[in-house]
Amino acid sequence: MRILVIADIHGNMAALEAVFAAAGPVDRIWCLGDVVGYGPRPRECVEWIRERAGPTTVLGNHDAACLGRVPLEGFNPVARYALRWTMLQLAPEHRAFLESLPEKLVLDEVTLVHGSLRAPVWEYVFTSEQARANFDLLRTRLCFFGHTHIPFVLSEEAARKGEPPSRPGDGDVVTVHAGRFLVNPGSVGQPRDGDPRAAFMIWEPGRGQLTFRRVPYNIAAVQAEMAAAGLPQLLIERLALGY
Repeated sequence: MRILVIADIHGNMAALEAVFAAAGPVDRIWCLGDVVGYGPRPRECVEWIRERAGPTTVLGNHDAACLGRVPLEGFNPVARYALRWTMLQLAPEHRAFLESLPEKLVLDEVTLVHGSLRAPVWEYVFTSEQARANFDLLRTRLCFFGHTHIPFVLSEEAARKGEPPSRPGDGDVVTVHAGRFLVNPGSVGQPRDGDPRAAFMIWEPGRGQLTFRRVPYNIAAVQAEMAAAGLPQLLIERLALGY
């Protein structure tokens, strides 16, 4: 079985389409939240995820903000502007899908969250110290999360020793046959690791393998869409920088 694992699409339909084309045949799609926010095509992204991932999607902080479930004051001014714009784009059926999303989902040996097990919508996990606290709450062997927009793999053994996470790049294959791991596939729509290419991961449970991938997409076209929509210049510029 091949499972496409994606996170942090953020209204970037061009990046999502590029990821799906590059992934090849997959049996399932798991989405780790933040389908909307920042990008110019939130409606299309919600519809795509609703159709193809559906119930194997968890709620992100931007998704929750568009529903009024978290205060906009918790976001920086640029993000707040984009969220207000996004809220105006969503029809009732888009909001209904986002409302249906759980904050945490357990699928066999994997727990899906957007942020962390301690705070599924809000907490960023960057360090081994943060990872240790989350391993204490983990009841499955693996946890897949998003939110940081940076690829991340850390075993429980390494976290207990205080070792830093690995940052897998394009084409890297990580075997997770034994032990417990926290894993972040990186961001589809707004990477923040210095590589502007859309990030995704293929999970093959039968082989115990994670394959990390990056794929280019037409960033200039998305930037033009954002400019036409009046979205903030900072958000437009950062797409080409991978930050």
